[in-house]
Amino acid sequence: MATTRKIPVDVEGYKSVMSHEGPLCPRCKATRLSRYNYEPVCASCASADVSIAGHAPTWLWDSPKLRQVLADHDLGEAVRLVRNAAGLTQEQMGSLVPGWNKVMVHRIETRARGTLFDVRELLAWADALHMPREALLPVILGTPNATVEISKSQQLEEENVDRRTFNGAVVTLTASALLPALSAPPERIGSAHIRYLQACVEELHARDWTVGGAGLLRQAMLLFQQTKHLIDEAEYPTSMTTDLLSAGANLGVCGSFIAFDAGDMATARRLAHEARLLADGTADGGLRAHVFATMALQSTTLARLSLRRGPAREALRFLDCAEEATRYEMSPKLRALINMRRATAAALLGEEHTTRSAVLTAHRELDRGPHPSDRPWFAFVTHAEVLGHEARAAADSGNRGQAAVLYERVLEDDDLLPRNQTFYKARLASVRLSLGDHDGALENGRAALSALEGNVTSVRALNTLQSLRAVGDEEFSGRLDAVADTLTAEYRPDHG
Repeated sequence: MATTRKIPVDVEGYKSVMSHEGPLCPRCKATRLSRYNYEPVCASCASADVSIAGHAPTWLWDSPKLRQVLADHDLGEAVRLVRNAAGLTQEQMGSLVPGWNKVMVHRIETRARGTLFDVRELLAWADALHMPREALLPVILGTPNATVEISKSQQLEEENVDRRTFNGAVVTLTASALLPALSAPPERIGSAHIRYLQACVEELHARDWTVGGAGLLRQAMLLFQQTKHLIDEAEYPTSMTTDLLSAGANLGVCGSFIAFDAGDMATARRLAHEARLLADGTADGGLRAHVFATMALQSTTLARLSLRRGPAREALRFLDCAEEATRYEMSPKLRALINMRRATAAALLGEEHTTRSAVLTAHRELDRGPHPSDRPWFAFVTHAEVLGHEARAAADSGNRGQAAVLYERVLEDDDLLPRNQTFYKARLASVRLSLGDHDGALENGRAALSALEGNVTSVRALNTLQSLRAVGDEEFSGRLDAVADTLTAEYRPDHG
């Protein structure tokens, strides 16, 4: 899906201004092109070229159109699609890949140079973008639908060997092949590397809202590992340290939530801890607050699962740290996020006054409207999300009837993001089951299950639906088993 992040840029990387505007974009007929922009369409339309409309992506910039041009061996167009989606200029793309420059990128994109038909150059481009090898399968197999099946076994069965053919669309690999060894860092990091990492942060959040955790976790982990490798081993000026640490911390906290949604709490907490260490190296209070709020969410969940008060108290301590970090932070959405997380933690401790106060404060913060300090990844923080947290607090406090009403109100929001919409349908189904409304529970459960059978890969939502097995509906339970098998294939946590 297209994100609001993309803005028209000229070839030198500056924002277009009114005095330099050219004709309307021929596709959307709404945005004026910069007179210096060499691209045929505006940045938003270019971003749409690599949108994947909710499909679980092979990698961060995956899309049907990109797969098709790779299968067609139109590698120059592939470079242009990815570059535009990431909001990079030709000069910035040239700076990312060893041995490339702006002129070379221009010649590749205009098909004046077939550089990428040299497999070494193709792999150098892929490595510079942290592109997993599986994303190049359309080039090898000549079909846009080339996929990978993950097998835990090192021994391939005969029937799987038969499928490893170049006239097929499926290749069976071991899981280790999908998380390649860290590539050597570039000789020196420049502003283009920072810009690309920042684009990856924003796109990863946008994909998470649409797809969910299981379909994204491997890519999120790879990006974080590669960024940590850059921080530790690459050469870069001291002036760039803060930006690099910020990019790493943002990737870590996003990856932490993705792992949480994928049902891998151990990885979620580890990534949050590493993100906290990186964030502490910056002067960014908003970033540190985001890390603490994410850690609080995980602690609250542990309290709910373990029926212990300690993790809930830990969550409130994390949120106190987040409040302290945002003492001079003006973002209404960040402050609302902290308060809605406080409401759910306090509810588990029976602190009704704190819960009510936190919910009201979150709504008041959002009533202030948009603020320049609101970061793109807080776009999901809306009044509907606050209602969703209020509903969870009500359910945890034993007020299941009130929780059902609140969840119904949440789902009336047409702008609710697909992953969250699926989760809230599952939550409503669970609450209705607890109220003895089996028909209503199955109705909402089937709606959530349909999303999980499609593009949403949220193990968190799947786990919420497990309680509906008690209804005894064999058809529903069978579908639930099939989704569980699919999501297990998307990501198998391995802590060994």
